[in-house]
Amino acid sequence: MKQVSQKKLTKIVANLFYTQNEPWWLIGFSMLMASGIMIEPQLICAALAKGQLSDMWLYWSAIIGSSFSVSFFAHLWRKVPVKTENEFLFFRYSGKGAKVLHTFRSLYLGLLIIPFLISFSILAFSKIVCFITDIELRLAIILATLLLVLLTFYNSLKSRLKMDFVLFIVFMTLFCIITFNLFENIGGLSHLAITVKSSKINFSIIPSIGSKTFNAFIIFILVQWWSASILDYPDMNGQKLMATNSNNDLVKSVFLPSLFIILFRVLLFTLPFLAVCYGFTNGITDSELAFTNLFVKVLPSWMLVLVVILFLIPFISLTQNMQNWGGSLLIENFYKHTINPHINDCMAKSMGIVTMIYIVGVAGCISIYAESLVGITKYLFAITAGVGPVFMLRWYWWRINAWSQLSAMVAALVYPPILDALFENNATVNHFITSIEHTYNIEYYPIKILILTIAVCLTWLVVTFLTAPTATKTLETFASTIKPGGFWKRFNNSGNTFSKLRVLAWLLQTGNGFLLYFIFWNFLVGNYILFIGLLLLFVLGFFVSYKLIQKANANYDLELGK
Repeated sequence: MKQVSQKKLTKIVANLFYTQNEPWWLIGFSMLMASGIMIEPQLICAALAKGQLSDMWLYWSAIIGSSFSVSFFAHLWRKVPVKTENEFLFFRYSGKGAKVLHTFRSLYLGLLIIPFLISFSILAFSKIVCFITDIELRLAIILATLLLVLLTFYNSLKSRLKMDFVLFIVFMTLFCIITFNLFENIGGLSHLAITVKSSKINFSIIPSIGSKTFNAFIIFILVQWWSASILDYPDMNGQKLMATNSNNDLVKSVFLPSLFIILFRVLLFTLPFLAVCYGFTNGITDSELAFTNLFVKVLPSWMLVLVVILFLIPFISLTQNMQNWGGSLLIENFYKHTINPHINDCMAKSMGIVTMIYIVGVAGCISIYAESLVGITKYLFAITAGVGPVFMLRWYWWRINAWSQLSAMVAALVYPPILDALFENNATVNHFITSIEHTYNIEYYPIKILILTIAVCLTWLVVTFLTAPTATKTLETFASTIKPGGFWKRFNNSGNTFSKLRVLAWLLQTGNGFLLYFIFWNFLVGNYILFIGLLLLFVLGFFVSYKLIQKANANYDLELGK
């Protein structure tokens, strides 16, 4: 596949779904704003209300995977000569398999997965709105969906990057104002620290050894982070990383914004504890809604408008980024490749807008019937269990082909409902899983993740060796263009992974991710000397891992230049 010519670049820049040569800080802060930064405290509040903060490892274990992504995959996207991340499939695979996979993934993500991801955000935001304004949840969901429909007409990737940066500045300003007023009205941080210490609620971050939560925790940190997570940026972030100017800019966009908001995250994590310890969650049946009661009870009524805007900003950013990615899959990848390759730009833009409206419409419908944020999270993890290894290995192992990825995605989609049905209706399967639950003191969900991971991995491995490898010419082009390193056997110029530097950077970033929660805890309980010490250790680990990745990527660039 040829590089995009300079003549075509003007059209690319004007397109709804891709852009090029964007500043690293626009890309970095856009990825940050689209990460759902206000959803985590809702989940923490729900876990605290149940007395099991350690349940959050379902969510926190993703730190391992996100660090792995930064270390081993982010830099590879810079040299992929395509316009949208799904077109990568034609560059890496060949033949009928590549065409079938490209079509299937475009429809699978655009019609199913992305609406589910957006529904997660719609539900989270709508719960906040309905609590503050005292309207029904269903009406809040409808209003949030209609807002997204209106914003669709201004949703292009290029403008999205700029708007996300503006939204970030407004968001941080509002957060500082609201947080200052919250702490002032409850007697300050010192009073919160005393209240937390005297509370009888289970605040343990690490679960008790031998407990059900601990055994689930082991599954989450050993299996789920790589099995049920797709780590090589095959998403809206991959689209953005391809728009950076250099690998150095790419590293900055991934690393630096997260350092800028470290203190923001520490303060943000205190809010669920404030809600629980001061009894603002008492009497509220929906623990995910309970977090919002903090703002209603503590702040003056005139500030509640600011609270809604505070949650509205990251909601808009995340959903519009997801929506834009979904539109690129359905129009740029499916419609243009499969139905009408000769569609003009004006018609493509109109269809893109219609498609993005469809995506949020479906997401809104899912939100109406969804029970909880945790429920959506578990469903999404279940239908990706066992898929992660294929996405990682396709960069580093020549034998992975289009049928490997396709079989993994189909199996991961089909196996969960089959397993659930067997567990509920088949005596033998029910007895087998129940015996595991009792013997190892573990709940069904982590067992389900483990079984699905084994079943899906066996499926795609068998399919890989039963089907023909990707065409030699395609593999040679990929290896010589990307030079990823890894296991490329007879193919020349496959490069060097520089794995020692990347593994060390990965471990440092993972350690830093976990360290953040202990930094926060010492801040919360008033151990400020230890808080400052751990914070300095965090900053040191951050810059060491940053320099390690920079060095690995500089070596990679030298390898490319040979």
